Order: sequence, then C-alpha cells, then structure tokens
Amino acid sequence: MVVPLPHQRFGLDPVPELSDLQKNGPLHEYDTEPGLDGRKQWLVTGYDEIREILSDVTRFSSMRPVDDESERAWLPGILQSYDPPDHTRLRGTVTRANTVRRIEVLRPVAEEIVEECLDDLEDMGSPVDFVRNAAWPIPALIACDLLGVPRDDQYELSRMFRESRESRIPRQRNLSGLGIVNYARKLTARNRVEPGDGMIGGIVRDHGDDVTDDELAGLAEGIMIGAVEQLASQLAIAALLLVTHPAQMTLLRERPELANSAAEEVLRYASIVETPSPRTALVDVSIGGRTIRAGDVLTCSLLAVNRARGEGFDITRENTEHIAFGHGIHHCIGAPLTRLQLRVALPALVRRFPTLRLAVPEEELRFKPGRPAPFAVEELPVEW
Repeated sequence: MVVPLPHQRFGLDPVPELSDLQKNGPLHEYDTEPGLDGRKQWLVTGYDEIREILSDVTRFSSMRPVDDESERAWLPGILQSYDPPDHTRLRGTVTRANTVRRIEVLRPVAEEIVEECLDDLEDMGSPVDFVRNAAWPIPALIACDLLGVPRDDQYELSRMFRESRESRIPRQRNLSGLGIVNYARKLTARNRVEPGDGMIGGIVRDHGDDVTDDELAGLAEGIMIGAVEQLASQLAIAALLLVTHPAQMTLLRERPELANSAAEEVLRYASIVETPSPRTALVDVSIGGRTIRAGDVLTCSLLAVNRARGEGFDITRENTEHIAFGHGIHHCIGAPLTRLQLRVALPALVRRFPTLRLAVPEEELRFKPGRPAPFAVEELPVEW
C-alpha cells in the first residue's frame, strides 16, 4: 500500500490514502525524506500509539537525529529543540504565563482587538481578503499584548509578521523576518533592565537567573512567530470552515454559547499542525505490533487521528479528545491562547457578518502545505 507523506491533503481533507492506511494498522514504514541521513522512518496513525510515543521521553527524543553531536544546530529558547532536563527548565519559565487562568485575563483585550479589526474589515467593504485584513492582525495584536510589546510598536510588528510570511517579494520577506528577530532581542534586553507586565517581563522577574539572554530572546522570538503564524492560519481556516458550512455558521450565530465546542471542532477538523516534530527512538522498542530500532524516526499524524474522531464538521460535537495540540511534555504551550482567540473571534465574526460567504468558487482557493509552517489558506476572499 502507498504510504502518503503526512502533510498531503486534498483541500482541507487528508488524502484518501491516509484514511485507507489507517485502517491497516497504527504504524507504517515509508520512504526516507531528505535530511534524515537514511534512517528508517515510520508514519504513526494510531491514536493510542501516538499518545504513547509523545508522552515517553525516556524512549523517544524530539531532538533531530544527528550522528555527531557537534553537528547539532542549536536554536536557543526554541522548546521543540530540547529534551529534559533543559526542556523542563525552559518550559517552566513560560508555563505560569500560559495557564488557562492567566490567559483568560486577556479576554477583554482580545474582545477589543477583534471588534476593532472587524470594524476595519467592515469599513473596507466587500469583497476583501480575510487572511490579510483579519486573520493576521488579530493574533498579532493579541500576541503583542501577551508578550508585553508596547502599543506604539504593535502595528509595525504586526506588519512585519504578515510580510515575513505573505509578501511575494523575497527581499521584503527576509527583511521583515530579520526585523522580528531584532525586535525580539531588543524586547528582551529592555525587559532585562526593566521587567514589564507582559510574559517576557514575568520570565525575567520569576526566572531571570535560570535563562540566558540568548534563550530569553529565543523564547520571545519563538512565541512571537509561532503564536502569530499558527493563530493566523487557524483563524483563517476557521472562517473558511464556517462559510463553507452555512448551517453551522447560522447555528453559532443563534447559539453563541457553542463557542467553546465550535473552537474545539475547528481545532480537531482542521489539524493545521499535521504532525509534531518527529521523534527518534533512543532504544529498540515494540509498539503497535512493530519493532522499532534505536535511531528510527517516527512521525505522528495528528491529522489522521483527529479526523478519525468524528465524521463531518459539527460544532455541537463533544468529547472528541482530539490531540491537535500534541501530547506530553511538548503539548503546545499556546493552547490556551489559541482557544481564547477562537472563542472570542468566531462568535463575533458570525454576529457582525451574518451573510458572510466566499467571494470566489471554493475550488479556486489555494492552500499552503503544512511544512514547515502550519497548513494555511493563501487568500480567503469573502463578501457579505
């Protein structure tokens, strides 16, 4: 049987081969991709097996395999590039700022940002690209507030976020990406001297002696880029799901109390992060009836297992136990912020634009594959 690559889709949906594969067992050997030095690779499509692999840090490493440790390219502060005990130390510096209770404090700010951005969208008139004019600015401004970026800097930083990914001019993309990196370093240096009220200031106050300047800047950069890019992709895909499922959009407008379950269904159904970082087996292990040798690389298909949790897109669905945010110690640190954004933005969107619809045929939409960035729609022209 053909084993598809884990990011292959047909529009929003997994390719049929992925679903067929899942019926034949939880682990499948597939062709080596470039950059893994010929190591045997496995695609994991079993729910229980994925949870086992992602939660076991004694037998599986999230660090990219290398034959010589001197060749390893370290990314200071980027949590996915660490195993315990360094991962435990660094994640501990940001955990407190990302609890559900702490993120919920941002709700009034998030509501204000969403309404302001939807005001701007309405003023532009339809048709308009939802990606550029709502999906990017909303999460950028929310993330800036979380991190403690001064209000005077937020709109310029928001522009750099968007251009670093969306600009069709390579030089502009590069300059904007470099601008984000430089700003992260300036923000952390400023907070070292005078800790602010945002997340970076909180890390300095509570854990300043436990994190180096490079790690602190890496944390700021990683959270900035990861949060904004993933939240922008997630919000645009959520809007697409609603406008292409008008009965679900009407239901959410009539029953805004469904915001929580609607957010979870969007996360499950879309699975914009199709796989977490691959895991490398540290020892020989038997899992899912297959023998995995030390050094083998396992890629866990969150897309496959999440779609298997329920047929169709249904915002009234409950208790799917999806793993859109991964599992174990690398469970996405931004999960509470993602949920807050969707729970605020989706009811506001369908309330403000009750006749929202695609301005182009659905088949004309273009998607960006989820490698290495999250799965996304390039443009989403809408009208009302």
